[in-house]
Amino acid sequence: MRLRQIEVFRAVMLTGSASAAARWLNVSQPVVSRVIQHTEAQLGFALFERVGGRLSPTPEAGALFAQVKRAWGEIERIEALADNLRRGASGLLRVAATPSLATHLLPGALARLRAEHPAVVYDLWALHTRQIEDALVAYEVDAGLAIDPVAQVTMSLASVAEGEIVLVAPRAWASGVLRLGERDWLDARPYIALAEETPLGLRLAQAMSAAGWEPQPAMRVQTYALAATLVGQGLGFAFVDSFTAAGLDPAQVLRQPLAPAITCQLQLMRAAGTTSSVLVSRLVDGLRGAIQAQAGAWSGATRLRLGGAGLE
Repeated sequence: MRLRQIEVFRAVMLTGSASAAARWLNVSQPVVSRVIQHTEAQLGFALFERVGGRLSPTPEAGALFAQVKRAWGEIERIEALADNLRRGASGLLRVAATPSLATHLLPGALARLRAEHPAVVYDLWALHTRQIEDALVAYEVDAGLAIDPVAQVTMSLASVAEGEIVLVAPRAWASGVLRLGERDWLDARPYIALAEETPLGLRLAQAMSAAGWEPQPAMRVQTYALAATLVGQGLGFAFVDSFTAAGLDPAQVLRQPLAPAITCQLQLMRAAGTTSSVLVSRLVDGLRGAIQAQAGAWSGATRLRLGGAGLE
């Protein structure tokens, strides 16, 4: 299939009719019909069945379209790269991040990047890690950001910064507490539990189990971002990554690292085989700058001992 055939086929698949595809491509309907007929003759099988004046994709068209979407994503990447090269430190950068990173860390990095390169346009996605992987494989985004994503042959991972799991709790709870390093002040308090399906969630659950601490959840959530929001509303305590915690208001939320520490890695995700662009490299610099600016949040902080008094 030639590029023009791919373009017309994609338009028909997305719009559902030759007339709608023609309007989208700014050509006449007979042109679309002729391209589809020529493509079917060239391929040796039908792409569409004519049903009630509409084009219904055949199973072969569905299989072909899956590959066309991936190929079209790469074409868009080429166009974006050419645009970036033409305009220098401007262009388009497509970034996907997990909801907590998109909310609490990415804005600070983008503020730094935009101050230096105001002409850059950004497509920003807040997705779960598996969705980021799918978007990268489909070339829908240029880079992804996640905490401890699972290594895959389709992914290229690069560490941006090291963080750790921290306790976050309503600041009002700490009033009158003498030993913030002990966990007894959290007894009988509502616990906001995180999903254990992630590698970091499993490590936290294992550490709490080894310490003999099993607080009963009052709520269960799927993202660190939602857990942090609920804590900010005074609804319970939770454990989140330090990047999320650093973005919370210290006047409203108490933030405590743990002892022993449970570390994590903020990773830059790329589709395997792709090369890093100048804009992605500058985004990483912005992320590291934003993280460095947040570092003061933990200076002198008392660590919460998971094992309770006398245990580390």
